[in-house]
Order: sequence, then structure tokens, then C-alpha cells
Amino acid sequence: MKPYMTMMLVLITSLFTSISVQAQTKLPATAKLVDDNGDKQLYLNVERAASEDDLGGGVTSVWLYNKQQNTTTRILVSNPEAQGAWDRMQNHNAVPVAMNQVAAADNALFIIGDSKIIVEGCPDARNIWSYIIDLNTKKAVQLSSNAGLVGFCGEDETYIVMSSYRYNPDLEVGGRFPVLLVFSTEGSFLKELEVR
Repeated sequence: MKPYMTMMLVLITSLFTSISVQAQTKLPATAKLVDDNGDKQLYLNVERAASEDDLGGGVTSVWLYNKQQNTTTRILVSNPEAQGAWDRMQNHNAVPVAMNQVAAADNALFIIGDSKIIVEGCPDARNIWSYIIDLNTKKAVQLSSNAGLVGFCGEDETYIVMSSYRYNPDLEVGGRFPVLLVFSTEGSFLKELEVR
């Protein structure tokens, strides 16, 4: 091989090595483990704490660590300026939102194996906003619930049960009451159960 070709090969190899090293993401030392499914782990890291003037919260990032591949990926960074997708929701079905429109991330957990997660947070100091994130497609949907995750049901935990609330239509009685909303893992609304 000619000397200049050898030198070119060394430069190209060096370039690709440096690019691949730069592409790897390092988990922040301040990140906290929030879920572990055996093969993968989810972490939250507070990027900017909420100030006293903030109604909801600060900025939090969600991280995925793959134990088998020894890789770390930042899934998203919450955006306290994001607007809810409530006005686009029809029949309680979840609606797509951009990954940079997840308003808060106070918790995260795996839902089906390791391909989907739920991210929840309280950006308005009142309601809990919940999102399903598909880790394979890097897409998110916002659920129509406003009080957080209750749990999972079904033979393979194929249904998501969320808590929400409704206002009493009888103005003389007033107040609000809790309801349970059941969704598929894609965010399709299946059933509402009143708890009163």
C-alpha cells in the first residue's frame, strides 16, 4: 500500500473513532434511577430546579441505560413552556405530541417490556400530565388523564389505568369526583369508571 493511502486510512479510522466516541452519551452523575426492568434502566436528571416563581416545575431529562449494550441515551428533556394537547383530544383518546413538547417529567417507568415508557409530571402545580413514549419510534402521545397512573391490568398488563377527575354537573352539589380511565398501550381510550 502506498504511504499516502496508509496515512489516509489512519486519518479516516481516527475520524470515525472520534465521531463514534462523541456520539456516545454519558449519564449525568446527578441522575436518579427510577425504574429497572432487568435489561434496561430509566433515570431522571434535574437540569434546572423549579424556582419559587414557577407554577409547576423546572427542567428534567429522561435517560435510558441499556445494560447489555452498555449504552446510555437521553430520551427527552422536559419543556415547562409546552402547551397541553387537551383541545385536540377527542373521545378521551391520546394525541401525538412532539418529544420537545413533554411539559414535565417527575417520574418515568417501563410499560411493555422495554419498548415503551410512561413519563408523568405536574407542570401547572395542579394536574399530572402523562405521556406514553415509544422508545423504538421516538414518538410520544399525551393521555387525557389529569391525576396520574394508577397501574396496569390485563393478562400481560396490556391496559393502562389512569386517575382523573370530573366536576359534578349538579351545581348545587358542586365539587369534583375521581374517575378511572383505561387505555391501550397506544393511548386509545377504552373505558371510564366513576369512583363515587
